[in-house]
Amino acid sequence: MDRHDVDWKGYFAAAPTPFTKDGELDRELLANVLSHLVDQRAHGVLVNGSTGECYAQTTEERRTVTEVAVRAIAGAAPVLVGTSSTSVDETIALARHAHGAGADGVLFCPPPGARLTESEVVDFYRHVCAATPGPVMAYNIPSEVVTDMRPETIAEVADIPNVVAVKDSTPDDLRFQRTVLELSDRLRVFGNVLTPAGISMMIAGCGGDGHFGSGMPLGSLLADAFDHVWAGRAAEALAIARRFSELRGALHAPDGNGVFGGMQAQLKTMMRLLGQPAGYPRPPRRALEDDAGAVEGLAALLERHGVLAARCPA
Repeated sequence: MDRHDVDWKGYFAAAPTPFTKDGELDRELLANVLSHLVDQRAHGVLVNGSTGECYAQTTEERRTVTEVAVRAIAGAAPVLVGTSSTSVDETIALARHAHGAGADGVLFCPPPGARLTESEVVDFYRHVCAATPGPVMAYNIPSEVVTDMRPETIAEVADIPNVVAVKDSTPDDLRFQRTVLELSDRLRVFGNVLTPAGISMMIAGCGGDGHFGSGMPLGSLLADAFDHVWAGRAAEALAIARRFSELRGALHAPDGNGVFGGMQAQLKTMMRLLGQPAGYPRPPRRALEDDAGAVEGLAALLERHGVLAARCPA
């Protein structure tokens, strides 16, 4: 099994998990959120990633989210399920459940906080993948899990039979470019490619397959960017990438949160402002609605970037 056994490419939307104000999982709203992402032509959808507040859910809730996603999307786009956990056994159990429920693949990182050595990372993926009956996307996100996977380590993980892709969320652009250049012939490589530099690499045929983003803040334009790349329309793709990069830069704080609050809370409020209700975050996250100034600031930012129509003065 390798990159040619899956058709994962383009803009994959990482879905938020809606909770009610009282903290209950909102299954109906989750299905609506997922349907909206598909309507916006996302090339794939991820549930139970960090955007989906997987850390705030019980194991049973994570299974429920997977089952709702598979039913709601119903084959309209690939469904990937995040199965990362501090427990190796839970990672395996969630991965097996996701494949059994009909997901197209699973994504997981090394156990958060474990600070594994490179050889331990490879052993971890061998162990989990041996117990996982379908395609796997390895996930490198050192800012959240401490363990960092260098391109050399990812290359060893790529030798595992059912590892077909990698999401390399290293903050080091040069390292990511190495991953793209050295491994795109073996793995589907996702990362920060919806940028002028990433688009240029893809247009030049240097590799790179897709970008995971939290929701779809520019709607179907994010899918359009990749459609332009695949059709050889560089100028159109680069224009969207520049706009997206500017918006992301304005929304993201240096610590990985939003400039107005926690990343998931900010995304959910942004979606509500855009007429796409996505519920509330679950503690320890605080809803932006607890701070009227934060909501106003976010709305003003979205107006400046042409994402939210300007409101008439009161």
